[in-house]
Amino acid sequence: MPYIQSDKTMCNKTLITPPENQNKVKRILFIDVAKAICIILVVIGHYIPDNSPGWYVTIHDIIYTFHMPLFMFASGYVYIATVKDIPYGKLILKKVRRLMVPYFTTSIIVISIKILTEGSMSVDNPVTVASYLRMFYYPEAGYFLWFIWALWWMFVIIPLFRTRDARLVLFFIGLVLHYTPLPLTDVFCLAQFKNMLVFFMLGVIAFEHTRLHSFIKDFNVKQSVVIAALFVVCQYIRFGVDEQGTTTSVINILLPYLGILFIIEISKLWCHVAILNKKSAILLVSVSSYIIYLFHTTFEGFAKAVCRKLPLDSDLWYVFVPEALVVITCGVVVPIILFKVFKRYKVTKVLFGL
Repeated sequence: MPYIQSDKTMCNKTLITPPENQNKVKRILFIDVAKAICIILVVIGHYIPDNSPGWYVTIHDIIYTFHMPLFMFASGYVYIATVKDIPYGKLILKKVRRLMVPYFTTSIIVISIKILTEGSMSVDNPVTVASYLRMFYYPEAGYFLWFIWALWWMFVIIPLFRTRDARLVLFFIGLVLHYTPLPLTDVFCLAQFKNMLVFFMLGVIAFEHTRLHSFIKDFNVKQSVVIAALFVVCQYIRFGVDEQGTTTSVINILLPYLGILFIIEISKLWCHVAILNKKSAILLVSVSSYIIYLFHTTFEGFAKAVCRKLPLDSDLWYVFVPEALVVITCGVVVPIILFKVFKRYKVTKVLFGL
């Protein structure tokens, strides 16, 4: 496991590979904390039962304004921070092992579980035997898997832009694509790739450009307060004051970027005040985030099925809240246990890109 080492500012802590494992990639601590927060938000966002109270629906909608752009930003930041000068073909092969092999493994498992449990429990996004074929071009096992397809296309295209200036041009291309209503298909998740490219590239240029890099990684109380205030005000306007009004379109443009900055500031604050080591829960969530992403809906589904069989009225808030906590906890904790198990065996490490 990596050690923790800090530079001149606490928020610039990085996880440094110990001497015996120098071939492994260095980890960026505040990005790891941001990834942990983000994956927890993803799990929360994917639990939205029909009887959800209004306040919970609002929390869900707030999460959806920025959580996947944040994941893309973190992926872009880490990619450019750790990229090595390796041949394009070797990089693609590496990403096949890291992304597509786990995608197909998870798809087969989830589709099989849904088919086998059909009729005995409620299944979100029902599947058929034909889903085994459709998974080759569409995230059939669960729509949330679009993220893996979109990330795959990032790694296919972005390495072709080999200079910093070229990548800056690609950022602006991504910006134009995001706000241009092109009729792209959901096949191979090309539409999702189009919409997420700008956020991945924002992470890339945030690392490569000195002033922006300092803004992102350095902890400053005044900066954090301003960003937090802007985030809260814009969310309040969006969901509390002008939900369908004239400012909504402008606010919707700002919220993904403010959300990214807000979680980054929280992460830097966390690094600044907390004593983190390799056994810290937040870092365990972070290193397990890929397995959590792949399997959280499965275990949330099992937990929901159990809760629905209990003789409780979940329309009552004092029943809904503990039930939600149980379901969300299962969506985080059980995949972490899986991660621990998968890491022990070569076959599961290969199948799940670990």
